[in-house]
Amino acid sequence: MARRGIDVSAHQGNIDLATLKSQIDFVIIRVGYGTQGTIDNKFKRNADLCKSLGIPFGFYWYSYALNVSGAEKEANAFLNAIAPYKDSYSYGCWFDMEDADGYKQRNGMPSNSTLRAICAKFCSMVEAQGYYVGVYASSSWFSGKLAGSELNSYDKWVAQWPTSGGKQRGLNVQASERSDKTLWQFTSQARFSGYNGSLDANYAYLDYPNLIQGIDSGESNTPVITKTNEQLAEEVKAGLWGNGKEREDALTAAGYDYDAIQKLVNQSYGGTATTDKTYTVKSGDNLSKIASQYGMSWKDLASINNIAGPKYIIYPGQVLKLSSSSHSSNNASRSTYTVKSGDTLSGIGQKLGVNWKSIASANNISSPYTIYAGQILTIPGEGGNTDAKTYTVKSGDTLSGIGEKLGVNWKDIASKNGIQSPYTIYPGQVLKY
Repeated sequence: MARRGIDVSAHQGNIDLATLKSQIDFVIIRVGYGTQGTIDNKFKRNADLCKSLGIPFGFYWYSYALNVSGAEKEANAFLNAIAPYKDSYSYGCWFDMEDADGYKQRNGMPSNSTLRAICAKFCSMVEAQGYYVGVYASSSWFSGKLAGSELNSYDKWVAQWPTSGGKQRGLNVQASERSDKTLWQFTSQARFSGYNGSLDANYAYLDYPNLIQGIDSGESNTPVITKTNEQLAEEVKAGLWGNGKEREDALTAAGYDYDAIQKLVNQSYGGTATTDKTYTVKSGDNLSKIASQYGMSWKDLASINNIAGPKYIIYPGQVLKLSSSSHSSNNASRSTYTVKSGDTLSGIGQKLGVNWKSIASANNISSPYTIYAGQILTIPGEGGNTDAKTYTVKSGDTLSGIGEKLGVNWKDIASKNGIQSPYTIYPGQVLKY
């Protein structure tokens, strides 16, 4: 269930949070702004008031940085200011990247790559101190200036204000109209009883207090992220749910509608495959093309169907098997657990009698310890490949870049490490390949 909150700064003066408490679920407070480390003169007042009233709160910093050095100064000022609240904040720490007053434009707008580097520097410094961090920007900035792999590891708070007849719809915007981000600022013209003016209003789609509690305590309370059938169909096509019976079992165990998802996959290819176990060859097909559609090696496809080289001939109308008992037995021989909706690492560990931190380590899951419904976890001490090579993620890395560097398909890396869309990786994460 989405929660509704506001973001505030000195611009709202001594805002009456006690009156607003019954109308909101959280507040995100401006800490300060600029490379000189200017602290908002209502920051402490607002933070202390939220704390005393029991209103969940988070923080943001408005950036004037024009280079990475400026971002470092802003991060240091931000961290110093919020230190007393590390055990009580619960709605994240956000880096506000925009140019509302034209300062960046007047002083030489940084290149897009520099803007992303500025964001990444601030976020990496704040994250290194144990905080949950993300970037705030407009939808146009995220799709333009900030579109790049540098920010893949960080959450996004997107500003996008729906209108009707040329005017913002304010609180008439429903949470079900959600953006593709986890925190959505849906208006700057919200009107609440007890405040004489307009406020920014936001919908949060993640349970941030529970998530951040997990980071602070070292326990995994991260909510499992559920996905639409359309999203899952794309993941199936990317090979992230396995093949044949393995795929059916994983999707079903995760609480998803396997038949509906597979139908979408088949429709997207325009083929005549009636199930994921077989595929009927069409004119123009080749083994490589078919295998890529199902996230498997064309050589495995040839082997399963006893198709010999050097020509590997197939013909229209031929029915190819997409899995075999030998492939399934290899997967079955490993001790694994398929994540179900509502699972947490600590709950899984308790259920299986294994320390949840050991499970996290065996699957290269690091803070904020996100797991996904349908993710297949290797259970330590019960099998698995101990000879796998590893790579430690560095700041700025992406799966595709790592794959290119190591000469490995990035989708194989994702699959081996249980990483699914949006394919988030973290600096310091150890990946098997």
